[in-house]
Amino acid sequence: MTNAPHTTIDWQAESRRFYDVAELYDTCRPTYPEELIDALITLTGIQIDSKILEIGSGTGKATLLLVRRGFSISCVEPGRNLVSVAARLLKNCPRVEFETVTFEQWHERPGEFDLVMSAQAFHWIPKTIGYAKAARALKTSGQLALFWNMSPDPTDAIFLDLHKVYEACAPELAARSGSGEELIQQREADIWESGLFGSVCVKRFPWSVECTARQYVGLLGTYSDHLRLSEEERKRLFEGVSEVIAQHGGVIEKPYLAVLYVAQLRSDFVANTKPLGFFA
Repeated sequence: MTNAPHTTIDWQAESRRFYDVAELYDTCRPTYPEELIDALITLTGIQIDSKILEIGSGTGKATLLLVRRGFSISCVEPGRNLVSVAARLLKNCPRVEFETVTFEQWHERPGEFDLVMSAQAFHWIPKTIGYAKAARALKTSGQLALFWNMSPDPTDAIFLDLHKVYEACAPELAARSGSGEELIQQREADIWESGLFGSVCVKRFPWSVECTARQYVGLLGTYSDHLRLSEEERKRLFEGVSEVIAQHGGVIEKPYLAVLYVAQLRSDFVANTKPLGFFA
């Protein structure tokens, strides 16, 4: 079930919805496959002493995967509740620092970082700000790494039954807004068209997570489009979802496609010049 286009959505307000479900987000949202982290390290060439900036670190899902490998990370995250959860999760990790501020308002540290990364968050930042500000934060040979867990549209019987529940309880969420491949290609094009980075390397990592009905409903409760529903609509939808999962044995295999984008800062980048792409 994907979110249908909606021209009147306030995307900044949408991103703030996560602040109120920080604990649920940490409990129910998936992490990322280790293979993606392996590829990120290999493609960017980062070393233990490299300086890393993470944009929109949330509850530290991606942060933890790199910290466990010995890296130091400076995290920028505007949600105080999310930072609180992350700080608790990473309390024994002195090589992590947090700044509770939006990336748009973040006080720049030009040319300081070897890697600027963002997991599941960069699409909340206006393109006209995000890419240019990330580029200015990078060292001359710095790299940008963006990644997302995407949700393919499966055709298993349980998901067909779930779609019927959405059509009955939340038809606006049952609408399709285009293929996942279109979005993958668009994100690649956005990086390239910014005019700030070289060729973009895109890697795909299919994986899945088994959920109980309670876990799956908890996951749905962290999606911004589901949070827009009224309490009554959400209750009716989640009851229908739980019933379908119960009818299919009490568990659901949730498929994901983790997609990683890596691009190096252009060698001719100058911080005080205009980008060549959609910022010009």
